[in-house]
Amino acid sequence: MHDAIIIGAGHAGLALSQRLVATGLDHVVLERGEIGESWRSQRWDSFTLNTSNAMNGLPGSPYDGDAPEAFEDRDAWVARRERYSESHGLPVRTHCTVTAVESDGSGGFIVTAAGARLAAPNVVVASGTVNAPKLPAAAAGLDARIARTTAGGYRSAGQLPAGAVLVVGSAQSGVQIAEDLLGAGREVYLATGQVGRAPRRVRGRDTLVWLTESGWMDQRPDDLPDRGMMRWAQPQISGVGPLGHTVSLQSLAARGVTLLGHLEAIDGTRARFADDLPAHVAWGDEASRRLRQHIDDHIARDALSAPASDPDPADEPTDPRAFRALPELDLRDRGISAVAFSTGFTSDLSWLRLPVVDESGTAVHIDGRSPVDGLWFLGLPWLRTRKSAIVWGAVQDSAHIADQVIARTRTRS
Repeated sequence: MHDAIIIGAGHAGLALSQRLVATGLDHVVLERGEIGESWRSQRWDSFTLNTSNAMNGLPGSPYDGDAPEAFEDRDAWVARRERYSESHGLPVRTHCTVTAVESDGSGGFIVTAAGARLAAPNVVVASGTVNAPKLPAAAAGLDARIARTTAGGYRSAGQLPAGAVLVVGSAQSGVQIAEDLLGAGREVYLATGQVGRAPRRVRGRDTLVWLTESGWMDQRPDDLPDRGMMRWAQPQISGVGPLGHTVSLQSLAARGVTLLGHLEAIDGTRARFADDLPAHVAWGDEASRRLRQHIDDHIARDALSAPASDPDPADEPTDPRAFRALPELDLRDRGISAVAFSTGFTSDLSWLRLPVVDESGTAVHIDGRSPVDGLWFLGLPWLRTRKSAIVWGAVQDSAHIADQVIARTRTRS
């Protein structure tokens, strides 16, 4: 019997494992594929992280390279996770899919994985949220002759049949996939949604650095004026390029993307869209304005020295009334050969045979602690704070969970 079982060998699970190794607590990390499997198999080829290198260190291995403001690509990030696991001697078992977690009847758990049954008094679920694509109801009506993919299944334009592509969803992944397709010379249509935009750099620094130092990333759910904000889509931004860059609906339109309102229905090859594109453009502009104002206020309040922001054409606000979108189009007539649904993910936690998941399939917890003593979650958005959704936030959360696992182990002993 191990003292603890960690499910998932992404950045959150590995960070927690390193902390447990450092204290000598016996445990095992179970991973369904290879280390960092979601990063490997559910990210496209040109994918880069959206947090700069300096923000992506893990416990015992802070970033020590010569490009702290650059952004690591998918393959380099995965390779660094592999080296991290090896250098710290983390007890990871790959290709070990967990199919059940159950109570052992005495305050511990039985974990079934790859045909084996493992016992432990503590279990931490660090399997993430990017493992089951969430499709809109309209997807069911798509003509079978038109190829379809998702943000998790898309790799490159080359995997799709020749022709134009309709991308559904304009949050972080949607706009980045649209740019990837543009780079491959594809004609792109983008069905938009209500998504905020984050300028890549403000006042001489990366925006996320400012937001971290100002305390914005430390906001807790109860700090929000409306907890429904926790469900907002990830803002439009990109790490592609030497210092990343801003992505906006207007910048995509300037590059030739045909913008549409949100997808309402598909009937065979005919797609219908809402008349809300101007509102989406305005929403993105307002979100960026608020972030810039927050940073300016932080600089003024703390009497910091910072240069003026460099010109950023992609972040220039625009008159939303200038945007007019087609209410309907025929995909075949437009030469659209494929639809890429970038409409989010959900977690499949059906294998947790314990009362720790609600009716919608969402993990139930308070700061990561589930209602069942001895079981925690790690690596979820808003687990404890706004930054829980990014690497650095999950790393901080892992210290919080590690302390509880260690304390419970010692108490039981």
